[in-house]
Amino acid sequence: MSRPSQIRFLSRSARLYDPVVRAMGFSGLWHELARRADPAPGAPCLDVCAGTGGVALALAARGAQVLGVDLAAGMLGQARRKAREQGLAARIRLARMDARRLAIPDRSFPLVTCAMALHEMAEAERARVLEELARVASGRVVVAEYRVPERPLARAAFLLTHAFEFLESDDFARFLARPMPERLEAAGLGVETASDAGPYRIWSCRVSA
Repeated sequence: MSRPSQIRFLSRSARLYDPVVRAMGFSGLWHELARRADPAPGAPCLDVCAGTGGVALALAARGAQVLGVDLAAGMLGQARRKAREQGLAARIRLARMDARRLAIPDRSFPLVTCAMALHEMAEAERARVLEELARVASGRVVVAEYRVPERPLARAAFLLTHAFEFLESDDFARFLARPMPERLEAAGLGVETASDAGPYRIWSCRVSA
């Protein structure tokens, strides 16, 4: 599925997104990422590829002032609805924006997050988005993605259970071929900690000087 087709699909299926990803454990991941990001009360945060607002809402619930951006208008609509229902609308702004070309000045946010989006992109897009995260961050960048096993049997089981990603994602094979820390370092993000959250991993980084 091409990236434009993927964005259209996500917009059309936004109402079904949360039930599906909750079954995959995303809800726990959103809250764990926010816990580990630990924003200061009132601190400005940017959540890139925000989707239906899982991470953005979790950060806002901890007192942050969050800007969530995504290309899929339908997903942002769901995020706005959830923000109102959870009483968090005053702490969240949502905007349609391309993560490859963020309309945000350099070093604007002390905390930038991005969860479960990079694996869906083509290789060149992944690199560009990570560079943009590093550009707009003035402090930390926290990224969550699949924890890809290294042992052959565990890796084979992972590939079998995630076969759908080869159809959904632009370039899942090349996502698997390169370790995430290498990608982060290449974008100017120094990894400080890497911790597991179920089948996912959260990397907390600092922008390299």
